[in-house]
Amino acid sequence: MFKSLINSLLGRIKTVPPHHKQEFATLGDSEAVRTPVNTPPNPEGLPLGPTPSVESARRPHILSHYAQVNLADNPLAIREVRKTGPVTWMPGVQGWCISPSTSFPLTVVGGDEETAYRIREALDGLVDHYSEDVAEAVAGLAVERGARFHEFEDYIQKQRQTYRTALAAARGKESDRSGHPDADVEEEIEGEALDALDRCCQDFETLIEGNYPNDPGELAAIRSYGYGNLLRYLGTGPPSVKLVPPGTRRRIGFEALAQAGLAIGVDGLSDIPTASLLHAMTVKEIQSLSSQPIPSKSRKKNLAVEFVLGQDGIRERAIAATALDSVFYLVPPPSALSGLDLGGMHERMSFAWGATNLVVTTYITAALAATNREYEGKHLPAERFKVHNICDVLTCRSCRKAQGESRPLAQWDRFPFHFGCRCSLLIDC
Repeated sequence: MFKSLINSLLGRIKTVPPHHKQEFATLGDSEAVRTPVNTPPNPEGLPLGPTPSVESARRPHILSHYAQVNLADNPLAIREVRKTGPVTWMPGVQGWCISPSTSFPLTVVGGDEETAYRIREALDGLVDHYSEDVAEAVAGLAVERGARFHEFEDYIQKQRQTYRTALAAARGKESDRSGHPDADVEEEIEGEALDALDRCCQDFETLIEGNYPNDPGELAAIRSYGYGNLLRYLGTGPPSVKLVPPGTRRRIGFEALAQAGLAIGVDGLSDIPTASLLHAMTVKEIQSLSSQPIPSKSRKKNLAVEFVLGQDGIRERAIAATALDSVFYLVPPPSALSGLDLGGMHERMSFAWGATNLVVTTYITAALAATNREYEGKHLPAERFKVHNICDVLTCRSCRKAQGESRPLAQWDRFPFHFGCRCSLLIDC
């Protein structure tokens, strides 16, 4: 019954193929985002960017290095995503709108035509891939090619301005009371400023304070190794051993790390330090390998590893106790990463993922909404729809106020209401 309900609510989507220039839709007025009208291609003679080549059409799918959704462990996975209209050139912002049929369109700026199509290709992969993997693929394109989402950049700049204004006001009040605030008071001030924002996602402060990787050395490393590979490598913490069994979701990503030279598998077992193999085990497993009882003062993992490392035959016992077909050793940082602030680089790469993840979730909400014009006629404009949200701790104030509000469909001219909005429009029976 649940499956039939989902099928009745959702439409189908196909991967967007590369188009020739004469097939592009063009928006004559960039301000007409909410009610786009197709006009003849390139009416003002503006450059449309390079046409995707035959070679690019033959390349692997952008999500080919990511596992597909397994319904057994993700029963609520979205299986279908509605069409969102043809990729459309918008002269006013010099960018490509990748979802013009929705009432919350997204426009790729700063990148070329091919980048816009690759991003749309990844977003269409939401049919059978995990949304966080799609976000990683899109973030990689954004970082490596310098692309951004016009609407998101406008949104985050306004949020930052609101935050700075609230922060200045909170500091002024505290300074009037106590002079110079200490570190604890400063944390409270920052929290008060964050509370002034209407936010609908966790770790929103990361988006307020963070930025994309922009150092030439960082960008060169990301382009060399691949954004997803470096994000995984830096997030795991080299040098270390991770056990990733064959057939699991993360396996493809770690195999890609090995191909990039950032990890080695069982074929490089001789190069994997014994200490790293031991650190991949639990304290109880380490105890079982010890030839003598581990003192109680050494029961913490790092102390237990030090205790057993000096024992004869410990490497052989560690190898025998390890599932070797699952081993991936993340090597120490190679020379290409020397001189880079790897901690800061990971923070900036994580910011890019967080920003893109918000875009991805907003894209799919807009695609599934009744306001998507690709499905006009399925619901009459005069039919009433009401707002529904789950009203949890992440629901923002404006969405709480909108809960239960009912209007004719034609009057919902922008939905979702903002980036990260988790509201739904339901038929008001």
